[in-house]
Amino acid sequence: MDEQVRWTLQIATADRAAHRSIREIARRAVPALADFAMVFMVAGRSIVGIASVHISPAGGRLLRALQRIYRIRRDDLQSTVAQVIRTGRPSLRRSIQYDGQPAPRGSIADLHRRLACRSALVLPIHIGATVAGAVTLCYAGSGRTYAPGDLAGARRVARAIARTALLPVPHARATRLRAAVGDARRHTSIRRRLAPRN
Repeated sequence: MDEQVRWTLQIATADRAAHRSIREIARRAVPALADFAMVFMVAGRSIVGIASVHISPAGGRLLRALQRIYRIRRDDLQSTVAQVIRTGRPSLRRSIQYDGQPAPRGSIADLHRRLACRSALVLPIHIGATVAGAVTLCYAGSGRTYAPGDLAGARRVARAIARTALLPVPHARATRLRAAVGDARRHTSIRRRLAPRN
């Protein structure tokens, strides 16, 4: 993986300021393009939710609960998000039906059922040649349905998120990181020099 993309993914998955910026981009998509939205980023072999926004406060609480427990494997064949990240192509689901099976309260299945997504549009987040994540836009209580014409607006959201993830690390934080790495290297070399004497 390209070093710039690796650095970008570290920022996108760990930096709170980046999370807030990405969440604000998702917020602008609601309610114009979605009843709720989630942003996922690749973290090793997993895909994790880093930002979410819902049209209602109760829905926002459900999304935050889902974001805390929901981890998707990159090779998950049932996950639309994983499929979009693997293929790099958007997925449009005009209609989503639930099987009506009961699920334990607070489980992933229960949270999905309570969010009641009826139509979804999932777009890859491209950073260079790498698919670094995906943004999921969902219609639920509004009764609206996605159509191919909605792809252009959704692509603008995904591109804005990618640009935010590419923002450079502030100088002070980069300096602290370099200093910490330098200290770690010095302490390692001191231990190596002392080890033979012990």
